[in-house]
Amino acid sequence: MMFLQYAAPGFTLPILSHYLKNHLGFEPVQVGWIMAMPAIAAMVAPFFMAYVADRAISAERLLAVCHALAGILMLILYRQDGFWPFLLLYFAYGLLFVPTFALTNAVAFHHVRDAKREFGAIRMWGPASWVVVAFGFSILWLRGEPADAAGSRLPHALVLCAVSSWALALYALTLPRGHTGEKEKGGPAFWKTVRLFADPSLLLLCALTFLNAVVHQFYYFGMSPFLSQIGFADRHIMPAMSMGQLGEVFALLLLGRCIARLGVKRALIIGVLAQVARCVVFASGKPALALLMVPSHGVCYAFFFTVAYIYVDSHSPPAHRAGAQQLFNILIAGFGNLAGNLVAGKTAQMFTVAGTRAIDFRVFWLVSAGIAVVIASALALFFRPSEKAKP
Repeated sequence: MMFLQYAAPGFTLPILSHYLKNHLGFEPVQVGWIMAMPAIAAMVAPFFMAYVADRAISAERLLAVCHALAGILMLILYRQDGFWPFLLLYFAYGLLFVPTFALTNAVAFHHVRDAKREFGAIRMWGPASWVVVAFGFSILWLRGEPADAAGSRLPHALVLCAVSSWALALYALTLPRGHTGEKEKGGPAFWKTVRLFADPSLLLLCALTFLNAVVHQFYYFGMSPFLSQIGFADRHIMPAMSMGQLGEVFALLLLGRCIARLGVKRALIIGVLAQVARCVVFASGKPALALLMVPSHGVCYAFFFTVAYIYVDSHSPPAHRAGAQQLFNILIAGFGNLAGNLVAGKTAQMFTVAGTRAIDFRVFWLVSAGIAVVIASALALFFRPSEKAKP
């Protein structure tokens, strides 16, 4: 399940900004708006999904429906080359696809006994699929293609993304059904889920997760154009970026032991400091150093976002688990993604060299590094994780 879930965005996210900017000819600000569409959708869809997934339909069946429809929309997007059609269709795609990240988390949490020890090894198959996708697509399909956009096979990544979604839709129908919340007395289940986040540690974690999602989105917005600008060919961009997912595989395999030894707070700080380090190295603009630093993406994601998901799960009773994951996902795939893409797009536009399409990536990466420093400081000074047993 995790392998197929992350294979779908693995075909598109690493190269989407490069494809939109250098193949379809969109301006950086336009690219930022398009990439922000799933984030806007994610502010709406999870509220509905949080209710439906816990009360009306099992998370496994809802996962199948979302992926089946998302695959159809991605195939339509493959045929688009205008800004407005792409923008609107990508928004509709986000309504269906973004909630599936939290749905797969919820399905996994339904079936594990100890999330802190077991979830990392399960979630590891997500980044593993990105590595397989990156090398398979680039080596087997993009090998020997033209260096320019004319005749490029790069857009075929969107078709393969659709195929991956359909594969997961079929597979999700075979998954055993987990717990589906029952109707409860004393108020709607949705508001009981919202009240879970009244815990002070969760409130602060939500705020810092939003800021770190902004920093994280700088990476997805800027990385493929950055690699292209410093000399990487199209067929080398996805394999280069997949080194981040390879790093994530190892980080997730070690995550359970690290949380047990270091605790939640130190694990979160490590994840943010890794963000600072990679942004500073990227700012140097040296291809060899940039490539060596790409695997740190795994530490950035696993030690912050995965730990945060686990922490939210530890504060969620079974009847509200899927809903809590959906609401928390709004911060990452919703508000954080939206703000990150818009800020990254505006930053790239502001520091585009006059008369060219080249971006001053030194400033671009240092802006995100500065935000990450603020997050790490706030974690160190104010975050006090609490242990709360689920009823």
